Amino acid sequence: MKVSTDALVIREQHTGENDRIVTLLTRDFGLIRAFATGSRKINNRNHAATQMLSYGKFVLYKTKDAWRVGEADPIATFFELRDDIKKLSLAQYFCEVAKVLTPEEDNSEEYLRLVLNCLQLTANDKYNQTIIKAVFELYILSLSGYMPELNLCNRCGAEDGEFVLDCAEGVLLCRQHIPVLYERYAPLSKGALTAMRYILSSELKNAFNFTLSDESLSLLKSTCETYLKTQTERSFKTLDFYNSL
Repeated sequence: MKVSTDALVIREQHTGENDRIVTLLTRDFGLIRAFATGSRKINNRNHAATQMLSYGKFVLYKTKDAWRVGEADPIATFFELRDDIKKLSLAQYFCEVAKVLTPEEDNSEEYLRLVLNCLQLTANDKYNQTIIKAVFELYILSLSGYMPELNLCNRCGAEDGEFVLDCAEGVLLCRQHIPVLYERYAPLSKGALTAMRYILSSELKNAFNFTLSDESLSLLKSTCETYLKTQTERSFKTLDFYNSL
């Protein structure tokens, strides 16, 4: 079987002397893991397009046992991300999360668009990295069916006051309904909650257009991280490294 699609390389593994195994976030077929024979050679036609963070047009062949890269023409390589360790680690985090949440062999245009937008904004320094990261986390969770309910307290319907996010259930709770602040509960300032509501109600192109105080930005960061890790039931090595910088 032969298919053509746009794709982003979200993972690259070396195998043999000159080959790669690439994990592709494709526009039309979800995640695909494919062999790129000879692509580590400088003079190989697929050399640039099969590197980590390269986005391009791919022709893929499926044999009985595996996918293989036939042709790969780069559209964008995001080389500027490699010049800054913090930008690169954030980009790798986007890719690791996408690898976990993107469906396999299904249309993934919205996932691809989200990752590409976040990579471009990170490379260009157009927005605060914490804002880009929070938008990415909330958007990809929503695409995957994990959108939190942020309108009212899930217990009493309270509209105002202090809230926490129950990261296991994905609902708001007012303070009086939480006997103990367990790790699954993430405290929210009014600013952080407003920002989360804004992100989830906005088109992607507008979702980054807000500002917060340092305190609310810190709460937005910690809440989105906790919610992502709780919903996926795992940690992310790239996130740990990013936060260590």
